[in-house]
Amino acid sequence: MISETVVELSRAQFALHAVQYFLFVPLTLGLSLLLTAMESWFVLSGQGVYQRITQFWGKLFAIGFGLSMASSLVMASQFGTHWSYFAHYVGDVFALPLLLGFAGLFIAANGLGWFLLGWQRLGKGTHLAVTWLIAIGCHLSVFGFLIASGWMQNPVGAELNTQTLRLELLDVSMVLCNPLALAKFVHSLLASYVVAAGFVLAISAYYLLKQRETELAQCSYRIAAALGLASVIATAAIGDTSVYGAGAMQHNKLAAINGLPNHETLAQNRQRIDNGIKAYALLQELRDDKKEPELLAAFAAAKVDLGYGLLLKRWRESVTDASPAQIEQAVSASVPAGGRLYWGYKLMIAAGALLALLFVAANAVNFVGWRHAWLLKASVYALPLPWLASASGWFISEFGRQPWLVADMLPIWQGVSTLAVADLAVSLAAYGLTYTGLLALAVMLTLKFIGQGSATALPINQEPSYVA
Repeated sequence: MISETVVELSRAQFALHAVQYFLFVPLTLGLSLLLTAMESWFVLSGQGVYQRITQFWGKLFAIGFGLSMASSLVMASQFGTHWSYFAHYVGDVFALPLLLGFAGLFIAANGLGWFLLGWQRLGKGTHLAVTWLIAIGCHLSVFGFLIASGWMQNPVGAELNTQTLRLELLDVSMVLCNPLALAKFVHSLLASYVVAAGFVLAISAYYLLKQRETELAQCSYRIAAALGLASVIATAAIGDTSVYGAGAMQHNKLAAINGLPNHETLAQNRQRIDNGIKAYALLQELRDDKKEPELLAAFAAAKVDLGYGLLLKRWRESVTDASPAQIEQAVSASVPAGGRLYWGYKLMIAAGALLALLFVAANAVNFVGWRHAWLLKASVYALPLPWLASASGWFISEFGRQPWLVADMLPIWQGVSTLAVADLAVSLAAYGLTYTGLLALAVMLTLKFIGQGSATALPINQEPSYVA
C-alpha cells in the first residue's frame, strides 16, 4: 500500500507541470490562429502593416511555444516515472492520442524556424503555408492531448484484461470520437482564443497609451477585440458541455459546482463499493485461471463497479477484508470536495463576464472610432482575466474528476509509482526551481520584445526580397 505522502507529492509534481502547460498552451494555440489570419490578410491585401503585425506577434508566439513544448514533453514523461501503473493500465488506449499530440508539436516546431527566419527566403505563399502548418500542428497537438484527457473522464472503446490488469483498445473510433472529449476540445479551443485575444488586446492597449507602434497597435486591438468577443460568445453558447456528460463522475461534478448535496450519490456509491468488493474477489479467482461460465458471468455483471472496490486500496491492501469504517471512508472519498469546485466555477463565470464586458466595450469604441484612456487602461489591467477563467475551467475539469484517474475505474492512489519520499521531494524542488527560472526567462524575453516593438521587422512600405 503506497503512502499518502507519495501520492500527494506525485500529484504536486504533476500539478506543477500542468500549471506551466496551461500558462502557455492556450496562449500559443490562440496566437497561432491570429498569425494565420494576419498573414493571410497581408498576402491578400499587400498591406505591409499586417506583415509587421505577424512578425511581431510571431516572436511572442515563439517564446510561448518553446515553454509549451518543454512542459508537454516533461509532463508526458511523468506517466512513466511517477504514474507507472497508470501508464501500464491505459497505455494501449493512450498510444494514438499521445502520438497525435506529439506529432502536432513536432510539426509546429519544424515550421517555427522557417516562420521566423524565412521572411526573405520564402515566397509569400510558401511562408503563409508554413504559418498555416504551425497553426494546424498546434491544434492537432491540443486535439491529441485533450482526447486523452477527455477519455479519462469518459473511458470508452476499451476493455479490462483480467490477466494483465490493463485496458485493451477495442474501438479506436470510439476513443477519437468520444463526445465528452470532443466537447472538451472545442471548449478549450475557444478558451484559448479568448486568452490570446486578451493578451494581444492588453499589449496593444499599452502601446496606444504610450503612443508607440500606433498603426500596429490599432490594427491588433481591433482584431483582438473582434476575436475575443466572438470567442466569449461562442464559449458561453456552448457552455461547459463536457460537464453534462453521462456517468456518475460527471453528475457528481455537476452537483458540486452547483452547491447541491450528494446524499443520494453517496448512498449509490455505498452500494457500488459493496459490488466492487464482490467484483474484486471474482477477479482474483479469474486470475487464478478459473474459467467457469458462472464465474465469468458473475464478474461480467459486477465489473462495472470494480473501480469502486479499488477505492478501498487507499486504506487496506486486501479489499475483501475492509472494515465497515474503511468502507465509509471510501464512500466519503468517492465524490470531489464541493466547496472548491463551487467557488472555482463562480470564479470562472465572473472572469468570463468581465472579459465579455471588456470585449463589448472595445468593439464599440472600435466601431465609433473613439478610444479613451480608461478603456485602454482597463484592457491592460484585465490581462490576467483570460488565464484566470481558463485556469478555473481546467481546475473544475480535473479536480472534479477526483478521486479518479480513469473515471469509475482507476483511483488516483492506484496509479502512482512506488517511489521514495526523499526522491520525490528532491525532484519536486528541482522541477520547481527549473520552471521558475524558465517562467522568469519567458517574462523577461516577452518584456524585451514588447520594449523593442516592431523595430526588428521590415519597414511597413518595404517588401521583403522573396525568392521566386
